[in-house]
Amino acid sequence: MKSPLTGLKVVIIGVFVFFTAPWILLYIGLSLTENPPKPAYTYGEFPFYLEYEIDGQVKTVEDTVIVEFDGFGLSEGSGGKYVQWKKSLASGNKEIVLYKDGKGEEEVSLLLSVLYQSYGLQNELQNGETTVPGVIKREGSLRSAAHLHEYELLTEYKLKWIKFEYGESIIK
Repeated sequence: MKSPLTGLKVVIIGVFVFFTAPWILLYIGLSLTENPPKPAYTYGEFPFYLEYEIDGQVKTVEDTVIVEFDGFGLSEGSGGKYVQWKKSLASGNKEIVLYKDGKGEEEVSLLLSVLYQSYGLQNELQNGETTVPGVIKREGSLRSAAHLHEYELLTEYKLKWIKFEYGESIIK
């Protein structure tokens, strides 16, 4: 006579296989596909200068975004492999905080989104053109994906852009 636990084990294993097998097969199938072509450029330095006013005080930020080819990634959502980039700041900072208020879960930070944009190294570079980064709002540990508009920055945080420009890029 079989133990009732044996039947339960079979059911649990069956349910586990039923839900995980499609993802495992998708991962195996996608990882067997060819990698995209290696980018024409694999390294770039993008110096920038930002001058802004907050609460009547003028502040400046000067730093350089360093972008390096970091291999290939795999996305089940977009259905394939993609080129991965490692982005960092030459200053060693992890992010550029423009505004910070509160503590813990109540904290609100505004971050300059220079690390969250594309720098065009994957394809032919369009004369080193890059776009002016936006501002990302983080409340507590949650980061908003939406960029804040200049009107919202001015009315809610009294933050106003004075000048933003990229310097001469180094592309290798």
